[in-house]
Amino acid sequence: MIDGVLSPGEWQNSKAKEVPGAAILYFQQSADFACIAVQDQNSTSGIVDLYLSPSEGEVYNLHASAKLGERKLGANGYPDWNWWNNHDWTANVSRVDSFEKRTLLPATVREFQIRRARFPSPTWRLRLELTAMNANSEPQATTVFPPGTTGKSVVDWLALDLE
Repeated sequence: MIDGVLSPGEWQNSKAKEVPGAAILYFQQSADFACIAVQDQNSTSGIVDLYLSPSEGEVYNLHASAKLGERKLGANGYPDWNWWNNHDWTANVSRVDSFEKRTLLPATVREFQIRRARFPSPTWRLRLELTAMNANSEPQATTVFPPGTTGKSVVDWLALDLE
């Protein structure tokens, strides 16, 4: 269930990878879906930009915060976001705590569920940008994983082999 909660047993068969000093990544799959969870270790709320390259020359940026967005790297860089039109993938979003103060409820986990048919390659390359938010829902530090990578080149990105 993509709800932002790591329920007991839900991720017990997953592979885990530490983002040193920032988060733990969990990966699991079924015949139809690949699921990725990001558990923030330092912030009660945050933004996750998941960069996914399913094949040579294709790079997608899947965004989860208070809204979901997607964009695909093109010859001139990334276009504007396509908000709320996430085809064949979903993730949990932050919920509003107060409209007056413009604050969000804590969200320490982002769970992504991606239909494998959308990106049918047997190997995906992944990169993350994790942006921690403060108590006033303002962006603070951003952690890039793997460190030193960019969103425009898949060099040194994490390889996720789908079975």
